Amino acid sequence: MTFLSIIIPFDNVERYLKDCLDGLAEQDLTDAEVILILNGNHENIDDLLKEYTFNIITKTFPERIGVAKARNEGLKIAKGEYVYFIDSDDYLYYDSLDKLVNVAKSTHADLINGERMATAFIRERFEERFTKKSREPLKKGKLSDMEFSMRLLVGTKTNKKEILSVLHSLIRKECIGDTLFDENERFYSDYSFLTSILPNLNTFIGVENALYAKRNRDDPINLTSLNQEDHGDPFLSYATAYRDVLNVVNDLYFKGHEEKYKLLKDEMAYTFFDYYYKVFGPNFLHSKDDNWRGIVFEIMQKISYEFNMDYLSFFQKREIKAFQQNNIKKLTKFIKLRVNYKKTIRVFKSRWRFKTFIYFRYYNRKPINDKQVMFASFLGKFYSDSPKYLYEYLYNTYGDELDYVWVINDKNVEIPGNPKKVKRFSLAYYKELARSKYWVINGRQASRLHKRDSQKIISTWHGTPLKKLGLDIGNVHTRDPNIKKSYIKVAKEWDYLISPNRYTTKVLRSAFAYDGEMLETGYPRNDILYNATPEQVQKIKDELNLPSDKKIVLYAPTWRDDEYFDAGKMHFNLKLELDKLQEAIGDEYIVLVRTHYFVADKLDLSPYEGFAYDVCRYDDIAELYLISDILITDYSSVFFDYANLRRPILYYTYDLDKYENVLRGFYIDIHSEVPGPLLKTTEEVIDAIVNIEDLKEEYAEKYDAFYERFCSFEDGNASKRIDEAIRK
Repeated sequence: MTFLSIIIPFDNVERYLKDCLDGLAEQDLTDAEVILILNGNHENIDDLLKEYTFNIITKTFPERIGVAKARNEGLKIAKGEYVYFIDSDDYLYYDSLDKLVNVAKSTHADLINGERMATAFIRERFEERFTKKSREPLKKGKLSDMEFSMRLLVGTKTNKKEILSVLHSLIRKECIGDTLFDENERFYSDYSFLTSILPNLNTFIGVENALYAKRNRDDPINLTSLNQEDHGDPFLSYATAYRDVLNVVNDLYFKGHEEKYKLLKDEMAYTFFDYYYKVFGPNFLHSKDDNWRGIVFEIMQKISYEFNMDYLSFFQKREIKAFQQNNIKKLTKFIKLRVNYKKTIRVFKSRWRFKTFIYFRYYNRKPINDKQVMFASFLGKFYSDSPKYLYEYLYNTYGDELDYVWVINDKNVEIPGNPKKVKRFSLAYYKELARSKYWVINGRQASRLHKRDSQKIISTWHGTPLKKLGLDIGNVHTRDPNIKKSYIKVAKEWDYLISPNRYTTKVLRSAFAYDGEMLETGYPRNDILYNATPEQVQKIKDELNLPSDKKIVLYAPTWRDDEYFDAGKMHFNLKLELDKLQEAIGDEYIVLVRTHYFVADKLDLSPYEGFAYDVCRYDDIAELYLISDILITDYSSVFFDYANLRRPILYYTYDLDKYENVLRGFYIDIHSEVPGPLLKTTEEVIDAIVNIEDLKEEYAEKYDAFYERFCSFEDGNASKRIDEAIRK
């Protein structure tokens, strides 16, 4: 006999489903069936399903039938003694389901459940979600089995709008009977289903450390989950659903089993009070939507009578009593006191919050200087890239007609024209940022900033993309799984986005969900590749103290998403064997090593003195292009820019399979479209350099086609075109 039926509705995103099924594959499913309802699925998952040896039953619907109907179809098929629901974009942590099943087999309780935890992490990174103390799993302590189960059923670490959920609970099939989910209820069908079967459930057991990851999807634009969909007025929808559930539970309470329903009511009220305290209060004070002081207020006021006053502090009790008595003046006073107190504590607890507070409350209320332009390149680390060349064009063209500010962390860096220099996130930075009419950046602005309506952001970005960006990335392997949402947020504030070719225009619009003005002008940073004089090139070599009798190889690799130790800080493992290179080509060449600006490791090239040079901190990579005879890279966008020089490019792609299929993926076919060979070993790199003239001839035709597609807009006048377009 089948002991367990696992029901999974699925309509899109195969990579999410893989995490879900991988989690199930680690459980003991010898007497279980997995029922997969393919709900309007447009992805072919046949190959994925072949990877699993456990029993999978599929039922397909050509149209999207919704979660409620999909679960109902699963219930009709289910033959197990127990039923278990899991969403296809969620997953289990290690032996979490096994723990529930073991309890069910030994106790035959009506409902056995574990803890649901909200997360944005992919499955292999989930453990990091509860390394922080505040995210540790709940402990049963002195709670009874039923008390702990009710706490887990309501949930404390998931979406606050999720009062009750059938997810991660083993439910006896005979207790469900003929009960079905309401297929007319799109968002809260769990509530009516659970309250309908509650009278049939008498024994509850909550299990410690049985964790279920409730995934917050990383792309709310293209891959919206049910929780992320627009509910109209989300609070009103949530509060109304809560009130309806509460009415049912109150009705059941007076028909017997008082302990069960009282426990459930208390847990629900505790969760809703938390939402009232953190969401309703601030919105009641500051929201422009009058519903917070109208119909939402009325519903919230009725629900407040269910709050257990025994759990509230002295001031919380006084606030709730003022609320219930409709004493708006006193209620406003209490909410203002606690909200402002909390803000004050947060502001003075950290330096950056204090500065941000000054920025919002003081600097951002001062007049804007219509002639001031602020420039920032790579988080203030360098005076370089397109902001540098756009600045120099503007300064050479308009001189002191404009006011210039540079965000530069090292104020000793020499910048022509003597602009005002500010360190990133200093008070001076916030002051000048608030005053500047234009911000010129080559990445993403910090999410804590707020552009005023009359300010303009010109994003030059920092390369023609090869590897997937933003919303186009599959699973996010970096430390910050919410990076996709930050791409969307910051791009909404851009007024102009610079592109060097039509290919990049298409990619950047997709990656950032950007629908603003795109300027297809070429990159200002490439202007120097067309305009530099021989004297400028020699000056760069002299500044770096490079030997004049050697050719130069520039090695410029990118970073790997899974080699990080903090947000925006990456490790770098030098895989190119410099000792072998030195022995083979050291008489004719030297090597310049330039890592990505995210990389925080310092290179030790002392064993290769006179052959290998660390130029990671050299501000302007465009100047390094000019002095280099050969470029070696991997998946960095540098080769698109370097191709403007029509010099040889080699690709040292020792981890190509992993990077292409696991970490990022590419927009173009790197195997057939790049203008140089893909090399896996140092020996292959050496052979390519030794035979570089033959390679130039071999790749000449492909190089021409590549140049036409990616470099044909470039002619040394990108900065001029940007200036003309914005002034127009």
